[in-house]
Amino acid sequence: MLEAAASDEFAVQPALAARHAGPWRRPSMRLTASFIALTCLGLVMAVSAVGSGSLAPALFKRLALTTLGVCAFVLGAQVRYQWWRRHHLAALGVALTGLGATLIPGIGMQINGARRWINVGLPIGFQPSEFAKIALCIWVAAYCARNATRMRDPLHGFLVPCAVIAFASLLILCEPDFGTAVLTGALCMTILVASGTRLIYVLIAGAAAMPLLQRLVFSEPYRLQRVLTFLDPWSDPRGSGYQLIQSKIAIGSGGLFGLGLGAGHQKVGFLPGAGNDFIFSILAEELGLIGSLLVIALFLFILWEGLKVVLRTRDPFGFGLALGLTVLLAAQAAAHIAVVTGSVPTKGLSLPFISAGGSSLIASMLAAGILVSIARSEERPERYGLRPWQEDRPGYERLACRLLRPVGAACGRTARRLLSTRKAVGGD
Repeated sequence: MLEAAASDEFAVQPALAARHAGPWRRPSMRLTASFIALTCLGLVMAVSAVGSGSLAPALFKRLALTTLGVCAFVLGAQVRYQWWRRHHLAALGVALTGLGATLIPGIGMQINGARRWINVGLPIGFQPSEFAKIALCIWVAAYCARNATRMRDPLHGFLVPCAVIAFASLLILCEPDFGTAVLTGALCMTILVASGTRLIYVLIAGAAAMPLLQRLVFSEPYRLQRVLTFLDPWSDPRGSGYQLIQSKIAIGSGGLFGLGLGAGHQKVGFLPGAGNDFIFSILAEELGLIGSLLVIALFLFILWEGLKVVLRTRDPFGFGLALGLTVLLAAQAAAHIAVVTGSVPTKGLSLPFISAGGSSLIASMLAAGILVSIARSEERPERYGLRPWQEDRPGYERLACRLLRPVGAACGRTARRLLSTRKAVGGD
């Protein structure tokens, strides 16, 4: 009895310490402050990147998008993160439906040869792939939590989740969006390996996929051209290498302290995609090396705090989801910075919280809110109780399982019958 009381006392002590600690000693507050700082910087940079000609419309648009992003952040932070586990199948279904809808003429909007947006009757489009990354994190984390004892099994621990991930990545690839498809697949594989999937399965699958990736790169001339441009952008300075060269000029022009907000030159007709895919170049030009390092430090701080939240989680779902969202924000920021500095071949990936894309901003804020919700649940575990997933299944999932059970049983009987017939024929 004394040992049980002592263990209960030690279990409550971290919660009491978190409750009485100052606000800046809480991981949720530190993360929130970092997200707010990046969002405010994004508001300034998105307006600065358009130049003085259309300042008022850009400011109004960004304020509207920031308001929606703040609403998404509050929603993600206030909803208990286990609610996403309860509705992980619905999140996956909505994500796959949105990705498929972009490929339907009349629904999907084609811009610059790509169908990545859905026409929602507004001046801006809705990009499902940005939210699909979050939905896949939710589904993979929930799947790993429900199959925690079978993650070492090749079928349930690797092949089944890989089939879903590959299907979603294929839909993204058909838009086409090669970079987002690769990022999504790598993100989901990270969650699988961290949740117990054997690393050898992932390595074998990666080796088997290398010829396919090589074919995808060399089958499209523009993808091959991007690789050649990355190797030598000055081979075609007025063609394929123009954007990367102008990006490097912008970064180099900033110097130590930058030219000042709004004083950049490359955004005025020189650097294509200055407000979205190459926003970091404009940031480096106007804020200089000091401002660029501060932005990188903020993303590294988010990565550090997010990983600490991952290590403090009490359940497998929170572990997988926190890991996925942390890696998503950090990896996308790293990929964007690597592209604009010429460290990797050019690919259109937005900078979370800062790029001008509305879907990217709202999705990043939603992911940030969910991460803060997980951090808050670990700070006050007495308020955020955990329920086994068997007791937290929605009614529509139970109904679907009840309706599909006869189909599964019939498929099993058919498979056994075919197997027995094959054995009988082999025996004769």
